[in-house]
Amino acid sequence: MDKKLAFFFIASLSLFVWIYFHTNTIEISTHKVKLGNSGRKLKIAHITDLHTKGIGRLETQLLEALASQKPDLIVITGDLATPSGTVSGYEEVLKHFRAPKGVYFVQGNWEYWEPIAELKNLFNKWKITDLTNKVKEIDSGLWLIGFDDEIEGNADEEIIKTVPPTSLKIALFHSPMFFKKLIGKVNLALAGHSHGGQIRFPFLKSFWLPEGTGSYDQGWFKEGTSKLFVSRGIGTSILPIRVNCSPEIAFIEVSY
Repeated sequence: MDKKLAFFFIASLSLFVWIYFHTNTIEISTHKVKLGNSGRKLKIAHITDLHTKGIGRLETQLLEALASQKPDLIVITGDLATPSGTVSGYEEVLKHFRAPKGVYFVQGNWEYWEPIAELKNLFNKWKITDLTNKVKEIDSGLWLIGFDDEIEGNADEEIIKTVPPTSLKIALFHSPMFFKKLIGKVNLALAGHSHGGQIRFPFLKSFWLPEGTGSYDQGWFKEGTSKLFVSRGIGTSILPIRVNCSPEIAFIEVSY
């Protein structure tokens, strides 16, 4: 084989393996954040942008991580839905989500683009709470506040007024830019949507981010008294690949 052709073949194969690895291997990220001084702790599993069609390689890794980490609470910040997704496929995954303090969901843009007709029934069946534009006290003085997607939905900012002002507040929403409206009003916010850019080259920023992301592409951000964590999520959008931007499930230990 010609040396140039051999080099091209090896380089192409290496690139394919690299892309396959980054697309199909979930990174389990662990974090600690302090919100209060009561000595209580809560481990949150943050799942976002699942875009699932049923149990596959990524979903298997996700469920193994949940079984291993044993979170107290599971939150899903939107985009379960995906093109050609089926009710049976969604149920295959959702039925395994269990946590002592519950499983909570808020809508993302794909719940509007690819509506899941039976989603309410699935949630009722598997005891998952749709917290879209709702609030829930999950422990004394600790509240979850769920917002609809700001881009495609109708995020109700007024619901925060129904929560006692002196309580600790964790906000759930899909598009990270919504954080700007909550700075100083919540202690912690969890979002997705960005996919971390999905395709990133070493030492460079993402060359494309979806509307509603702004500068909040992935990881931690702090503005004023509020902290935001943006997960890279699990599934993919538009292109079914990830480059240097592995799928992620985050486990966040909150001290409060």
